[in-house]
Amino acid sequence: MGTAGKSHTAHLSDHLANERTYLAYLRTSIALIGFGVTINRFSMFLVQSKTLPERALSRWNLAGISKVGFGMVISGLILLAWAAIHFTQVSRGIERGTYRPSTLIPWIITVTVLFGGGLSLIWLFPD
Repeated sequence: MGTAGKSHTAHLSDHLANERTYLAYLRTSIALIGFGVTINRFSMFLVQSKTLPERALSRWNLAGISKVGFGMVISGLILLAWAAIHFTQVSRGIERGTYRPSTLIPWIITVTVLFGGGLSLIWLFPD
């Protein structure tokens, strides 16, 4: 086994960890997309079925809640695109030996989710 073989196996666990991280982002984006579609369709079902009392319909703008679902779908798509870009950048950094983890990205994702969750709470529970 030459130096090329050693170099390849030396970074194998790093590349596999990078792939697992990408797959976690992929699962998260699929969950966001699926949950967003569910919220959107369920709110439309409630409006069209007229199973809710008039008081509940006036309190909750269910047509507006479907926008929350749409936002979750968009967030899932953005996360999926970012995950692919991030996977490629990390893979190249591992190969070059220049990869350094970012402390900014987890904070951006955390603040985005907190902001979206807070807006959802305000929208869904206005009182």
